[in-house]
Amino acid sequence: MQRQFCYTHSVRYDECNCDGVLTPPAFVRYMQDIAARDAEDAQLSGNGYWVVKRTAITFMAPVQVHTRLELKTYGIGFTRITAQRGYEARIAGEQNDDPIISAWTLWVYVDSRGRPMRLPEGTAQIWLPDGPLPQQPEALLPPFPESIPETTTAVVRFSDIDPMRHLNNASAVEMLDNASWEAYAKGGITPDTAHFDVLHYDIEYIDSPRFGERLEIQSWLDPFPSAGQQFSSLQQITRAGRTMVRARSRWLCSAN
Repeated sequence: MQRQFCYTHSVRYDECNCDGVLTPPAFVRYMQDIAARDAEDAQLSGNGYWVVKRTAITFMAPVQVHTRLELKTYGIGFTRITAQRGYEARIAGEQNDDPIISAWTLWVYVDSRGRPMRLPEGTAQIWLPDGPLPQQPEALLPPFPESIPETTTAVVRFSDIDPMRHLNNASAVEMLDNASWEAYAKGGITPDTAHFDVLHYDIEYIDSPRFGERLEIQSWLDPFPSAGQQFSSLQQITRAGRTMVRARSRWLCSAN
């Protein structure tokens, strides 16, 4: 039987935006937390580290503050150095088979220098004793447009780094979302005039910025947001011209 790990969490005030809705960075933190809890509960051995290389999240509806969510994670597939993990969130107490949020991540097992290494013996059998499930497709993100992007800057702060001294995955998503709002503001949109419901987020982590490093965030919006319409945001975080993170997200714009 496929191993699953579950727990219930109530959405906190500080995990929501100014509209009282759960943010994408907060859900990324849920994913980090439940994956760590699952690995600890499984008593996973080995002296390596797990790092995320790709995350894709689908949001079926906004999740309001104080909503009780039933969170679940499970293994999907394994290679010699990677693991693909699935996640689901459902509103506690509701009789609905479909999750309100679903996601998957691609994890890579690395040594202390960040080089990929073989998974600990028997890792796949812990989660998939009956064999692997079909893995989620890892389609390439689209190329960046030739048009000039909106560009903002950021510095990796102490509160942004994780136990490996890298920019935390959720902190990277916060940088992307804040950069998007700078682009919206240049076009005359503020939180008082519009709000945005996230539909999908696909993030590729290519390299790991460290404390104190200066970054650029480039954003292309297609089309520029207008009330009642969906739009896409294609973004990248760079360090000295080298791409650290790439992302594509889809949103629904509504007037306040």
